[in-house]
Parts: sequence; C-alpha cells; structure tokens
Amino acid sequence: MRRLCWLLAAACLLGCSPAARAQEESPPAQPVQARHVRLGVVVAPPFLEKTDTGHFHGLALALWRDVARDVGLVSEIREYTLDGLLAAVRSGEVDVGVSALSITPEREGVMDFSQPFYYTGLGIAVPARHSLDAVGAVLERLFSPKALAYIGSLLVLLLLVGMVVWAIERRRNPEHFRPGGKGIGDGLWWSAVTMTSVGYGDTTPKTMAGRAVALVWMFASVALLASFTAGITSILTVESIGGAVHGPQDLHKVRVGVVRDASSAEELAASHVGARPYDDVDKGLAALAAGEIDAFVHDRPILLYYQIHVFPGVIRVLPGFFDPQLYGFAFPPGSDLRKAVNVALLRRMEDHDYRMRVFGPYLDRAGAH
Repeated sequence: MRRLCWLLAAACLLGCSPAARAQEESPPAQPVQARHVRLGVVVAPPFLEKTDTGHFHGLALALWRDVARDVGLVSEIREYTLDGLLAAVRSGEVDVGVSALSITPEREGVMDFSQPFYYTGLGIAVPARHSLDAVGAVLERLFSPKALAYIGSLLVLLLLVGMVVWAIERRRNPEHFRPGGKGIGDGLWWSAVTMTSVGYGDTTPKTMAGRAVALVWMFASVALLASFTAGITSILTVESIGGAVHGPQDLHKVRVGVVRDASSAEELAASHVGARPYDDVDKGLAALAAGEIDAFVHDRPILLYYQIHVFPGVIRVLPGFFDPQLYGFAFPPGSDLRKAVNVALLRRMEDHDYRMRVFGPYLDRAGAH
C-alpha cells in the first residue's frame, strides 16, 4: 500500500512539472506573415518588360523579386509612366519603384534610393545610314546652293583669267589662242590646266605680258586651289556639321529628343541643350526614325535594346556614353523598407555567379554590356 502511494505521488509531480505545464499552455506556432507592398513599375527594356499578355519581367524586376523574397515581401505590381511613378513614390502611393531609375541629386532630394545595382550612362541614338543614303547625301550636298556657289565662282575666275591671257596673246600667238569664241575657250582651258598644275603644253603664252600673268596665276592658284578643295570637302562630307552627331558636343547643333522627366532631360537642360520631350522611348525613337528629330538621348542600355529589337537597321546608337548613371530602387522619404532591402541587395550583388545568372540573359539579349 505504501509503495502504491509513492508511485501516485511521483506521477502527480511529473504531470505538474513546469516543462509539462508550459507545453500544455503554449499555443501552436503561427507561420510568419509576409508583408504586402505596392510595387510601381515603368516599362524600360531590358530592365523591365511587359509581354502581350500583361506579364512583367526584366533584369530589375528579377533582382527585386529575389531581394523581396529574402526580406519577406509580397509585391502588388502597378504600372506607371516615368513621371507618374516618380510622383507616386514621392507621395507614398507606392512603397517601392522598380525600373531603370537613375539616382540623381534632384530625385534624391524628394525620395530615397537603395544601393545602386547597375552602372551605365546616357547614350545617343541617331538615324542609321545605309550605302544608298550616303550616296544620296553626297549628291544632295554636291548640288546644294553652297557647293554650286563654290563651283560657279571658280569657273568665273578661270574664265576671267583665261580672257585676260587670250586678249594679250591672240595677235602674237594665234596658233595657241585662236580668234573669237574658240580663243576664249583656249584661254579658259589654259587657266584651268595651269591652276591644277597639269600643264599639257598645248596652250602656252609667248608674250612677256602673257607670261607675267601666267606667273602670277601659278602662284595664286596654289592658295586658291587649297581653299576651294577645303570648301568642297567640308560640303561633301556626309556627316558634316548641321547633319550628323558624333557625340554630346554636337547636340546643341541639331534637333534633340528626350523622355519627359528622365535623367537625360535634366542633363541636357543643365547643359543648355534644347530638347523636345516625349512621353516614352517608343515615341521618341519613332520621331527619330521619321526624321522629326536628329538625335535621341536616353539611357544607353535601353537604346541598345531598341536598336536590336524594335528599330533594327533604322537607328544606331553611338559608341560610348556620357553623364554616368547609377540605377537603384526608389522609396518614399523615410521608408522603413530601405534598410532591409539594402542589406539583402548587397548580399545578392556581392555574389558574382548570381549577377551573371540574373543579369546575363537580359544584357546578352539587349547587347547592353
């Protein structure tokens, strides 16, 4: 009997132990709830693209989805224009903006940005030139008023010199400078071959006065011919001033287009270059292809994408870039997401294999290395 009592007491003590009581009282573990965020996007291939079925993808979005997964975020995507997205970020209408968003001092003053995830710069798109276009451009310049004025003035000068020599030589040297209109032609021929230093010898002055004029004309022809050659060459150059663009230094000479409120618009305004604003890249490049503008300035990797996929053979992007750009995710001022996103983003970006796996497919396809 005593042994039975001891067994009952031991069972009671075990059942009433703190560990047992805590196990009975603690509720079952609840799964961690993901935070839903409003994600604003702007189509800017290859960083953010949209399929015909309305599906979004792209380099920046792929990176954001991985970072959001690391932080525990679920994104609700909302599409905007560029100026619409910037306004939505500033007002807090969206929690984060994802696209090819350049980090600029003006934007940093009214919103926050993540650490940069891509480095590039502004590029310049110009109309593509084909061989027939080049020939046509040469012919057009050859018969331009300026070129015809050069050629006409040279012919008049040759004729005047030839007539002077003919007037001096026609009586003493009729075998070389014939009477009448044929003699004037002889004088023109002589002045032309003398100027070009050909000197066939079929027509030569024999009088002292004629040779004196010839001597002066020979020396004068050196300077005149050099000046004429330089003038005609500058006119016949296919990519002459006022037509083609070789770099940012030429933008103030031509009609330029930009995307409204883009970093390119800010840069050109700061450089005092007048530019025509367009709502998006498609409209701006369509205007370039139609000849409404001479150059279109935007982020170079985006221009390269459009050169390959949308306007092949119609536009070309000049080598190099200017005004270096850093891309990042945009947040409303004081966002509590920024710190956690930066930590996750930096961890992702320090992984070389990850960068190649995420960035490679898009940049290889866009030609935007």
